[in-house]
Amino acid sequence: MDTREHLLLTAEKLLGERGINGVSLREITRVAGQRNASALHYHFGSRDGLIEAIFDKRMRLIDEERMRLIADMEADGRMSHVRGVAEAVAMPVAAFLWRKDGSANYIRFLTEVFLSPDINIDDFVRGRYDNGLRKVYGILQGLLPDVPEQVVRQRFVMMTRAGTFALADIDTHRARTEAAGRPFDLERAIETLIDMWVGGITAPQSERATDKSGRVAA
Repeated sequence: MDTREHLLLTAEKLLGERGINGVSLREITRVAGQRNASALHYHFGSRDGLIEAIFDKRMRLIDEERMRLIADMEADGRMSHVRGVAEAVAMPVAAFLWRKDGSANYIRFLTEVFLSPDINIDDFVRGRYDNGLRKVYGILQGLLPDVPEQVVRQRFVMMTRAGTFALADIDTHRARTEAAGRPFDLERAIETLIDMWVGGITAPQSERATDKSGRVAA
């Protein structure tokens, strides 16, 4: 593993554990075992450059996998149901939980990005790594013609982000369960998450959520 990759993976893990502003670039460099204090700045330039590099490593693959999955599911007719949309959103990220190479650290890193007031994730990913998400969102709109567009969009964002937090929690619970010597059914946990995703997207609208004209209530 080269220096740049080692720094990137170390940063992904530490930022996911302590928060985006909870660890300094100097500490990342130290934990990565680099004697040159400027190594991180040399490879990434800044904290934003480092975060962008993490996104580029992970989201590029996620987006490619999502597009492949959508194509396969469309060929099988599975994207004609909301559950197909849920699977296309969740599974490319959930796949990291089955890998043993530390990829699951990205999920926790992503939750910290969502929580950070200093980072707008759209600035990093829009038009570069969101082709699959934009495609499944368009499909979802077609599946929910009676739901106001503003409501569909808000629910989609909420459930996508909530799903990421749920995956991080699944990973934590699995680690604790297995450390205690008990088996953990990861496949069932992911299926439960997808069930909840479908339920959240298709939940009945309350009167307070929309006004009579179908607009999102203030």
